[in-house]
Amino acid sequence: MNIRLLTACLLVAGCTVQTDVRIHTQDIQARPKLVVGITVDQMRADYLTRFGAWGDVDSPATFGEGGFRRMVEEGFACRDHHFGYAPTYTGPGHASIYTGTTPAVHGIVGNNWYDRAAKESVYCASDTSVRGVSNDGLDGDGSVLGGSGQMSPARLLSTTLGDELKVATGGAAKVFGMSMKDRGAILPAGHAADGAFWFYGKDRGQFISSNHYGDALPTWLQDFNGEGRAQALMDEGWSKLHPDNVYTQCLPDNNPYEGAFKGELKPTFPYDLNALAEENGGFDVLKGTPGGNTLIVDVALAAVKGAELGQDDVTDLLALSFSATDYVGHRVGPHAQETMDMYLRLDAELARLFDALDDLVGPGAWTVFLSADHGGANVPSHVASLGMPADYWKPGNLMDEVEVLLQDCFGFTPRDQPWILRQSNDQVFLNHDLLHQRGMDRNAMARFVAERCAPHPGLSKAIAACDAPALAATDPVVERLVRGHRPGHSGDVFLVPQPGWIDYGRTGTTHGSAFAHDTHVPALFLGCGVPNGETFNTTYIRDLAPTVAQIMQTPYPNGTTGTPISDLLNTPDR
Repeated sequence: MNIRLLTACLLVAGCTVQTDVRIHTQDIQARPKLVVGITVDQMRADYLTRFGAWGDVDSPATFGEGGFRRMVEEGFACRDHHFGYAPTYTGPGHASIYTGTTPAVHGIVGNNWYDRAAKESVYCASDTSVRGVSNDGLDGDGSVLGGSGQMSPARLLSTTLGDELKVATGGAAKVFGMSMKDRGAILPAGHAADGAFWFYGKDRGQFISSNHYGDALPTWLQDFNGEGRAQALMDEGWSKLHPDNVYTQCLPDNNPYEGAFKGELKPTFPYDLNALAEENGGFDVLKGTPGGNTLIVDVALAAVKGAELGQDDVTDLLALSFSATDYVGHRVGPHAQETMDMYLRLDAELARLFDALDDLVGPGAWTVFLSADHGGANVPSHVASLGMPADYWKPGNLMDEVEVLLQDCFGFTPRDQPWILRQSNDQVFLNHDLLHQRGMDRNAMARFVAERCAPHPGLSKAIAACDAPALAATDPVVERLVRGHRPGHSGDVFLVPQPGWIDYGRTGTTHGSAFAHDTHVPALFLGCGVPNGETFNTTYIRDLAPTVAQIMQTPYPNGTTGTPISDLLNTPDR
């Protein structure tokens, strides 16, 4: 047992008080002064083993002692942790972690979805009733930040951990969310947060917010924005952390399965970020580099200091989302040298964060939990070259074919009144108004469309949504679809691609399916109220919020359908 682990065990033991009751004896936990939630965007569970959270710490190809390894050696790991719903995207992932439920309840069914009531596609965090807020103040007419600032949690239909913490403490708790992505900050922070802050790149390189949270940024954030940290990270560029021989488990640096930044001929190290800026959105280029993760730790520590988080007896909550890991995964896939380098550098940033929390809040006085908003598929063109069953499918072509079939079978319609309104999130949206006008049964049409879609290459199955609840009891994939389906936001027919098949370009990867490559993610806990251990019992993303609520001793978010992770909470040494 290393010194850090021994110290942590003594501190965890020290944050409990034994009762004098002999029957039903229990440990009464002290609440942590600060809870930090960490979401690592697109982090697959296997990255913990591939990059050495367990194993030889002396190898430069593995995580160091202070980040992920500290979490598994001193904290608690759920080794079979999954999303119990689909589709698996960033918006619903962040919402589910902090609400303790799934899209069927909290309403965030995707990053974007077709809203039947509005008859248009909507974005999960968009809100035209609010305006952006930057160092310049309120963007009253939207001319400065445009739609980038018109964001709020208005579309989130349940409360979050932070919301319930606010109510439980009479508003005394401080709650913040931070991310390079707006949805990664807003949905975790919830409705009643003191602030949610996201990165505005372009020509600014600063964090912004909206007037849902107030008409001005806090002084500490204005000061941080004025320090020019983003430019300093641009100047650093991105080179490999280690020599080439450390990355032998990865594909060659230049390979046909990776996408390049705009303006580059090949996706290889080193990356001159200032040179890439003009064609990649200015400071937005940082979003897909380790500098994006560094910025999140920097602004998080600015918040801890400036907002005095964890400095009294009222628990505060800080929700952090590391988005750069998602951008790099989409561009180059899970087996690229860039992905490995990104995670080794993120590990060092986590170590920096944890050490700072020890200094600023106190050892044993804070709790952190870490998970991901979804996983990611192997690059199909890569694994197909190794003889594995994986490929690409194009739902747009299928929808065109089915629309022609419906026109032939049920009659021609005006161009602006097709039988199929759209395909979104691997779901088919039928034209309910047209079906009503023609006196046709909606469920019968959904079954007809599902039957015609099912034989399409790349599909595992196609199911009418009306039939899914009955099938869910015996089919775990269908059960996930049901938990991710909300009437008014979701479609009439589920399209389920084969495992390993994606609707994407031939370089990089994506996510969204109900299969393990997208559902299996880490779940790690560390700090006050957390024992050392692990479980191989299956846990779900909806279980995180009630577990953390138990540690904070607050009510569950009001839509909670998950259950506390008893293997963690019932551990004898807790």
